[in-house]
Amino acid sequence: MPKSYYTLPLRLDEILQKKMHTQCGLRESVAQNLFLLLTTHFRESRFDGEYGCSIWEEDFSLQSSNRWKDEIVKSVTTTIAEYEKRLANVRVRAEMEDHEFTLGEHKRRIKRRLGIWIDGVLNQTNEKFEFYKAFYISPLSF
Repeated sequence: MPKSYYTLPLRLDEILQKKMHTQCGLRESVAQNLFLLLTTHFRESRFDGEYGCSIWEEDFSLQSSNRWKDEIVKSVTTTIAEYEKRLANVRVRAEMEDHEFTLGEHKRRIKRRLGIWIDGVLNQTNEKFEFYKAFYISPLSF
């Protein structure tokens, strides 16, 4: 498959200087857009305030785990339907778990990690598409 999509980050300076910008294929382009959607909070983009998802809008420590995960899945699913039209039959799953880190002999730190799985089909090629990304979202320490 030809590489006909620009990679992120987009280097407009290279394009304006008529230099070749790094390109990628469809699969990588979709993955990069999904990552950007997941890491962008609403109203962060000055051109489209709805671009992004609600992961960063929630107070992680106060939410009940199941309700919070359901809201995240709903937000991500809605966002993908709106902003990633190259993907069909999208299924989103979210899991949250606490990871404990030992910082020294008597110091421990727990961070909450959110894992997001996105499965679907690439419209252009009808190929199965899988995406996974994990984010540390809340530092808890004791």
